[in-house]
Amino acid sequence: MNSRETAVSGGTRTRVLALKILKEINQDGKYANIALKEGLRGQSLPERDVAFVTRLVYGTLERQIAIDTLLKKLASLRRVNPWVLNILRLGAYQILYLDRVPDSAACNEAGKLCGMHGLSALKGFVNGVLRNVSRNRERLLVPEPDLSLSEKLAFQYAFPLWLVKKWIADYGPEQTEMILKPFHTDDVSVRVNTGKQSPAVLKERLTRSGFHVSDGYYMEEALRIRDAGDIEANPFYQDGSFAVQGESSMLDACIVDPQPGEILLDACSAPGNKAIHMAERMKGKGQVTAWDIHEHRVRLIQQNCKRMNARIVVPSVQDASSCQPEFRERFDRVLVDAPCSGLGTISKKPDIKLRVRPEGLSGLSDLQERILEGCSCYVKPGGVLVYSTCTINPQENEDVVCRLLKKRRDFVLEDPLPWLPDALRSTVRGRMIQLIPSRDHMDGFFIARLRRKNGVDK
Repeated sequence: MNSRETAVSGGTRTRVLALKILKEINQDGKYANIALKEGLRGQSLPERDVAFVTRLVYGTLERQIAIDTLLKKLASLRRVNPWVLNILRLGAYQILYLDRVPDSAACNEAGKLCGMHGLSALKGFVNGVLRNVSRNRERLLVPEPDLSLSEKLAFQYAFPLWLVKKWIADYGPEQTEMILKPFHTDDVSVRVNTGKQSPAVLKERLTRSGFHVSDGYYMEEALRIRDAGDIEANPFYQDGSFAVQGESSMLDACIVDPQPGEILLDACSAPGNKAIHMAERMKGKGQVTAWDIHEHRVRLIQQNCKRMNARIVVPSVQDASSCQPEFRERFDRVLVDAPCSGLGTISKKPDIKLRVRPEGLSGLSDLQERILEGCSCYVKPGGVLVYSTCTINPQENEDVVCRLLKKRRDFVLEDPLPWLPDALRSTVRGRMIQLIPSRDHMDGFFIARLRRKNGVDK
């Protein structure tokens, strides 16, 4: 094997592992983050090889729609063995998108992978397809001239064509391309446990321990750790000094604006980061009720509360999609961070765009509407209701809020600007916040703040 390739990637072992993980995601239905974490566990790989496996897996998934389109031009893939299909995807990704990996190495390693999976008879087929990819690389990467704008964007950014068309209809071509552009960072965003220490103190402690640490982009509680490794093994994570949380997610607590002594509800809480964040802002005075419909996810909230010493958070199993009379008008503030399509997190979870289907989006908006309407019953007169998702889909966002406002005349939409960091003021449209990853340097997120009027019947 080429010595340069060995130094960069760790050779065959890394590709064997990446292939196994890709097969688990594409054929066995595992989520990418879970499959990667489980696949790397116990491997004792050096950090550069962990990084290379991660790059192979996430890079292939990110580009898979375009890669499959190109491979179908060069060979019939209708009845191809799943292992062979993923070997071809992995090889094509290296040839088309990784300049530091020689094409010959990508082809040779693909042949080895065939042999290791009892597919030696197909080495010639795989080698021929990948060498054809290599010979025609420049031509293959250029969109065909007769494609429509939506087809060109779908190919260029490797997104489902139906979703690109939908976003163009919702946002227009310019905004759609901004949405499609990937946002990548090597940093891990964390929220400092301000009940334990200040961000400045934790930043200094992490830096002294050898970590590369920067301030957050927008949030005072946020830090960014580069080359964090296994973050859950970090001693500062284990002692509750910080939680892993994106800044877009931290904005929920800003917009809710919880006050000490109040009674709050986080209706779709697991893993509990938002509930704990609100508890920290309440200085440990009052109560945050944290619900999830699944018992195992409630246990996760409990574990995080214990680690972060969030004593005023009370987790429990509860279905937020229907109004429970015993909780009617009990809470000063209610946060509904609803289950959603997750389209705002595709840069971190590229397998989402391989799973999302048009029919799934309509089903989600129905569920979100039920949850938001049910939880509106729990807000005291004069209280606050905040609705958020991690998606970029008006049918799950603005449309859900507007339907509630038509049904509940006792709620009004509030301007979020008083609670929003100044640098994010431009993200507000129609009194609602929509974050876009490539523009705002964090996950795509939607937030709307509503207030229940005093003395007004529904």
